[in-house]
Amino acid sequence: MTTLARRLTRLIALLLLAVMTGCSAGNLGTVTGGIIPCAALGYSGEPHYAAGTVIVLEGQLHWRSTGPGSSVAIFPTAVVVNEQVGVDASYDFVLPAGDYLLRARFPPPANVEPSVSVTVHAGQTDHIDIPNMCI
Repeated sequence: MTTLARRLTRLIALLLLAVMTGCSAGNLGTVTGGIIPCAALGYSGEPHYAAGTVIVLEGQLHWRSTGPGSSVAIFPTAVVVNEQVGVDASYDFVLPAGDYLLRARFPPPANVEPSVSVTVHAGQTDHIDIPNMCI
Protein backbone atom coordinates (compact mmCIF):
# COMPACT_ATOMS: atom_id res chain seq x y z
CA MET A 1 0.00 0.00 0.00
CA THR A 2 1.41 3.42 -0.92
CA THR A 3 2.03 6.15 1.62
CA LEU A 4 -0.85 8.20 0.19
CA ALA A 5 -3.22 5.22 0.37
CA ARG A 6 -2.21 4.56 4.00
CA ARG A 7 -2.79 8.19 4.94
CA LEU A 8 -6.18 8.26 3.22
CA THR A 9 -7.19 5.02 4.95
CA ARG A 10 -6.10 6.44 8.33
CA LEU A 11 -7.97 9.70 7.68
CA ILE A 12 -11.17 7.83 6.79
CA ALA A 13 -10.84 5.64 9.89
CA LEU A 14 -10.31 8.67 12.14
CA LEU A 15 -13.26 10.49 10.59
CA LEU A 16 -15.45 7.43 11.16
CA LEU A 17 -14.22 7.24 14.76
CA ALA A 18 -14.98 10.94 15.21
CA VAL A 19 -18.52 10.48 13.87
CA MET A 20 -19.15 7.39 16.03
CA THR A 21 -17.96 9.19 19.18
CA GLY A 22 -19.92 12.36 18.46
CA CYS A 23 -16.89 14.41 17.46
CA SER A 24 -17.56 16.58 14.41
CA ALA A 25 -15.06 16.95 11.57
CA GLY A 26 -14.79 20.60 12.63
CA ASN A 27 -13.21 19.41 15.90
CA LEU A 28 -10.23 17.80 14.14
CA GLY A 29 -6.70 19.10 13.77
CA THR A 30 -3.57 17.78 12.07
CA VAL A 31 -0.10 17.04 13.43
CA THR A 32 2.78 16.44 11.02
CA GLY A 33 6.49 16.04 11.62
CA GLY A 34 9.31 13.56 11.82
CA ILE A 35 11.62 11.79 14.23
CA ILE A 36 14.89 13.68 14.71
CA PRO A 37 17.74 11.12 14.59
CA CYS A 38 19.25 9.98 17.87
CA ALA A 39 22.71 11.57 18.01
CA ALA A 40 24.61 12.02 21.27
CA LEU A 41 26.59 14.93 19.87
CA GLY A 42 23.69 16.57 18.06
CA TYR A 43 23.05 16.55 14.33
CA SER A 44 25.78 14.61 12.54
CA GLY A 45 24.90 15.06 8.86
CA GLU A 46 22.73 11.95 8.89
CA PRO A 47 19.26 11.93 7.29
CA HIS A 48 16.94 14.74 8.40
CA TYR A 49 14.44 12.25 9.89
CA ALA A 50 15.04 8.80 11.37
CA ALA A 51 13.01 5.65 10.74
CA GLY A 52 10.81 4.37 13.56
CA THR A 53 7.30 3.94 14.89
CA VAL A 54 5.37 6.98 16.11
CA ILE A 55 2.77 6.21 18.76
CA VAL A 56 0.09 8.80 19.59
CA LEU A 57 -1.01 8.57 23.24
CA GLU A 58 -4.05 10.47 24.48
CA GLY A 59 -3.32 12.69 27.46
CA GLN A 60 -0.33 14.37 29.05
CA LEU A 61 2.94 13.29 30.62
CA HIS A 62 2.88 13.59 34.42
CA TRP A 63 5.62 13.31 37.02
CA ARG A 64 5.29 11.39 40.28
CA SER A 65 7.64 11.97 43.19
CA THR A 66 9.63 8.91 44.26
CA GLY A 67 11.32 10.64 47.17
CA PRO A 68 13.26 13.78 47.96
CA GLY A 69 14.74 15.21 44.77
CA SER A 70 13.64 12.40 42.46
CA SER A 71 10.62 11.63 40.32
CA VAL A 72 9.46 9.27 37.61
CA ALA A 73 7.62 10.01 34.36
CA ILE A 74 4.08 8.66 34.08
CA PHE A 75 3.11 8.30 30.44
CA PRO A 76 -0.48 8.20 29.21
CA THR A 77 -1.57 4.68 28.28
CA ALA A 78 -4.43 5.17 25.78
CA VAL A 79 -3.00 4.56 22.30
CA VAL A 80 -4.92 6.51 19.66
CA VAL A 81 -2.97 5.48 16.57
CA ASN A 82 0.55 4.60 15.47
CA GLU A 83 2.46 4.86 12.23
CA GLN A 84 5.68 3.34 10.93
CA VAL A 85 7.83 5.94 9.15
CA GLY A 86 10.93 5.41 7.05
CA VAL A 87 14.16 7.37 6.80
CA ASP A 88 13.45 10.99 5.84
CA ALA A 89 9.69 10.32 5.98
CA SER A 90 7.19 12.26 8.05
CA TYR A 91 4.07 11.32 9.96
CA ASP A 92 0.67 12.91 9.50
CA PHE A 93 -2.10 12.44 12.08
CA VAL A 94 -5.63 13.86 11.97
CA LEU A 95 -6.84 13.91 15.58
CA PRO A 96 -9.69 15.29 17.66
CA ALA A 97 -8.74 18.48 19.50
CA GLY A 98 -7.00 17.71 22.78
CA ASP A 99 -3.72 16.84 24.49
CA TYR A 100 -1.49 14.08 23.18
CA LEU A 101 1.99 12.66 23.61
CA LEU A 102 3.86 11.59 20.48
CA ARG A 103 6.35 8.86 21.33
CA ALA A 104 8.91 7.39 18.93
CA ARG A 105 10.39 3.90 18.94
CA PHE A 106 13.54 3.31 16.95
CA PRO A 107 14.27 -0.08 15.38
CA PRO A 108 16.36 -2.44 17.57
CA PRO A 109 18.89 -2.32 19.15
CA ALA A 110 18.02 1.26 20.18
CA ASN A 111 16.45 1.50 23.63
CA VAL A 112 15.55 5.20 23.77
CA GLU A 113 11.97 6.39 23.19
CA PRO A 114 11.90 10.16 22.66
CA SER A 115 8.60 11.95 23.05
CA VAL A 116 6.95 15.34 22.73
CA SER A 117 3.68 16.76 24.06
CA VAL A 118 1.27 18.44 21.68
CA THR A 119 -2.09 20.14 21.99
CA VAL A 120 -4.19 19.66 18.87
CA HIS A 121 -6.44 22.59 17.98
CA ALA A 122 -9.50 22.17 15.76
CA GLY A 123 -8.95 23.29 12.19
CA GLN A 124 -5.20 23.78 12.61
CA THR A 125 -2.14 21.96 11.30
CA ASP A 126 0.92 21.91 13.55
CA HIS A 127 4.39 20.73 12.54
CA ILE A 128 5.90 19.02 15.59
CA ASP A 129 9.11 17.01 15.31
CA ILE A 130 9.95 14.41 17.96
CA PRO A 131 13.26 15.74 19.33
CA ASN A 132 16.67 14.13 19.70
CA MET A 133 16.70 12.97 23.32
CA CYS A 134 20.08 11.22 23.03
CA ILE A 135 22.11 14.29 23.92
